Amino acid sequence: MSGSISNSTELTPVQQELYEFIAGELVSGEGVGAITADEDLIKRGIVDSLGVQMLVDFCESRYGFRVADADLVPENFQTLRQLADYVGRKQAEGGASGRRGLRSRGRR
Repeated sequence: MSGSISNSTELTPVQQELYEFIAGELVSGEGVGAITADEDLIKRGIVDSLGVQMLVDFCESRYGFRVADADLVPENFQTLRQLADYVGRKQAEGGASGRRGLRSRGRR
């Protein structure tokens, strides 16, 4: 991969998986470059509206939960840390109430 992580602490396993997805699927050309767990992916132009949808699809298939429309806010997708925290919250909700079935989202 052409991107690299530049931060003072190591990424968590979920942050690393999300980074690899972003670097491999959302970034074209020269790659994502160095990012930190707290860097704003939206302001930097790495994640746009299509990128958010791709992240939603990835999270739903990889981590086994459904992203509710109410969760589609920048605060959940702005940084690797926020996205990983969101994944953790959704997994905890699923663990507390049993695994929820995934509903298919309409594709355009």
